Amino acid sequence: MDPATKGLAFRRPPSPLAKLIEQSEVIALYSAMGSEAPTARLAEYCIEIGKIIAFPVVTGDSPLEFRQVDNIELLETGYQNISEPGADCPVVTPDLIITPMIAFDRSMGRLGQGKGHYDRTFENYPKATRIGLAWSVQEADNIPMQAHDVTLEMIVTESEIIQRVEMTS
Repeated sequence: MDPATKGLAFRRPPSPLAKLIEQSEVIALYSAMGSEAPTARLAEYCIEIGKIIAFPVVTGDSPLEFRQVDNIELLETGYQNISEPGADCPVVTPDLIITPMIAFDRSMGRLGQGKGHYDRTFENYPKATRIGLAWSVQEADNIPMQAHDVTLEMIVTESEIIQRVEMTS
């Protein structure tokens, strides 16, 4: 994908995701690393429409802790050089968790970095809607799922939205 197209991707959320964001109070995002789908513009959008945004903090093997930030410039270098909120940022409970992934499939399976942080986190926030953000080239035919793996409810790529079920208003 050319840099210009990549730069425009995820600038504004597509309607189904925008609807979920509107219905949520606290949106958990992630700090994109390497080739992960970017979340900076999504963070700006959420702030613009008055939502609380939070980013994860890794605390050992525990589920991720989400801390509120009012501006993505407040993030600092943390676990494995990933930008995360500082200790002075308040802990919040997300309604919507947007997760990165290395690969995904049409069964809503996701492959993360392999440490299980998000799977443990999803179990900790059973009411939060789980959304994967990825590039379409990350789609795989089949992601092997283990008992502890948690599926997503929606996957958003730069070219399409994959949903488990049609969302109702």
